Amino acid sequence: MKRYHLELTVGLICLLPCVVRAHHSIAVEYDMHTQGTIQGVVSEVWFKNPHVRYYVSVTDAQGEEIVWNAHGHNPVTLVRTGWMLETIKVGDRIAITGDLTRDGSPKMFIRTVELADGRVLISHPGADNHADGG
Repeated sequence: MKRYHLELTVGLICLLPCVVRAHHSIAVEYDMHTQGTIQGVVSEVWFKNPHVRYYVSVTDAQGEEIVWNAHGHNPVTLVRTGWMLETIKVGDRIAITGDLTRDGSPKMFIRTVELADGRVLISHPGADNHADGG
């Protein structure tokens, strides 16, 4: 019986790094006090774990195209708020409001998405999803 407990303990300890690595805070990469909005055309959809991603082609003030990498919550959370794989498709024109990166790279963590038909999707039920705080 002692050998079983030893093997079980060693096995659980070996799994610990997987559990610790499995989740991270978005605050490491994104500044949750600095939000911005981008408008553009979806060039790629990544609707899978661990985070949904939308790559959005945006034209900046100088006329240059920049591809933004917008991360969202996991698909299960988004499906519970009404998003589906087909909700946002390649070629759709959308506006995304979200938390900008700390390093200024063209990435954001999605708070809301406004679709071409005017519908607004929120990324997390019960969260403060508005750039103006309300």
